[in-house]
Amino acid sequence: MVRESGATTALSYDRLSNGNYEHLNALAKRWRMGKIQQRTQVSGARDVTMRLKNAAGQKVEVSFPDLPGEEFARMWERRELDRSMQETLTAPALVFLINGDTVRAPAWVVERMALANKLGMTSTEQEPTEWSADLAPTQVKIVDLLQILMAGDLHIGNRRLALLISAWDKVEGEQQTPVEILESKLPLLHQYLHSGRDPWTWRVWGLSAQGGGV
Repeated sequence: MVRESGATTALSYDRLSNGNYEHLNALAKRWRMGKIQQRTQVSGARDVTMRLKNAAGQKVEVSFPDLPGEEFARMWERRELDRSMQETLTAPALVFLINGDTVRAPAWVVERMALANKLGMTSTEQEPTEWSADLAPTQVKIVDLLQILMAGDLHIGNRRLALLISAWDKVEGEQQTPVEILESKLPLLHQYLHSGRDPWTWRVWGLSAQGGGV
């Protein structure tokens, strides 16, 4: 279910195209069992092709490559890119999913110290934690990845970007629209997209899969 105020275009599912969909059946089985979905494992990209139709009955076939999340983590942490992903990542339009239930917010030292003082907690000497790329806030990783997609061999000029905030049923209780959630929870990403530094034509939606986290 995709929600955006003022949306006038509606696409509905028609049917899957021919192909091997064992992984989709496995996902559906986990849902029926009430289990949390697992992350895409490192096993190469899988393509899912389905047919959608609008209210007038017009049909279009759409292919969705399911790329392992670890590949994007490698782009951020090691600055490496699997060449097999380049064709997909140079598409003129991209869909970027953000799990709204697992956004890692930045930790501000001043705010934490103020909270500790308010609670009467005293600071203790601790060994400093060595910085690691995987500890970076979610919005820092996303902005950097979007900049990578607009540089070097991946740069193809103006592109469209659809941001989908998943697990929307857990986020919408804050009574904010997807754009407002983007601005309040991911201000760096919101600022980057609004600045026009890179030529993205973008929109943001909230996405919920049968009332559960995606």
